[in-house]
Amino acid sequence: GFVLAQNFAPKTVVPSKLAKYDFGMTLDVFKEKNKNAVVNAYTQNDFRIEAKEIITGSDYTAVTYYFDNETNMPLYEMIIEFKSEKLMTDYCSSKLKAPNDGDKWKWTTKEGIVFKAWGFGKKLVFVLALPSTEWEENKN
Repeated sequence: GFVLAQNFAPKTVVPSKLAKYDFGMTLDVFKEKNKNAVVNAYTQNDFRIEAKEIITGSDYTAVTYYFDNETNMPLYEMIIEFKSEKLMTDYCSSKLKAPNDGDKWKWTTKEGIVFKAWGFGKKLVFVLALPSTEWEENKN
């Protein structure tokens, strides 16, 4: 197998306008930094909290943010909707380079948490596989 890049910083592959939203940041901090995102209504029964932001004047038109609905409600997923599939694949080629995990990307942050990315259609998904989220990975 290949060696995953350690000490990977997610903000190096996220669009620069979104890099200020750190994966793992709390919902409260996110709401202070992002006044445009609309947080959907949620109850304690929901496993995640969803916020959506409409973006203008960019290669992408919307971003959906997922927060874990536990303890400090960390940001663990971003879904970026590009204007076209070509814009999405061009972005991946320039910022993420060649996929290193089949047709996906996978790295490990300095905290030892897996960070993944994959595209489908016009969308690009970034995930920090935090414990207690649906993406948590068992270390093996």
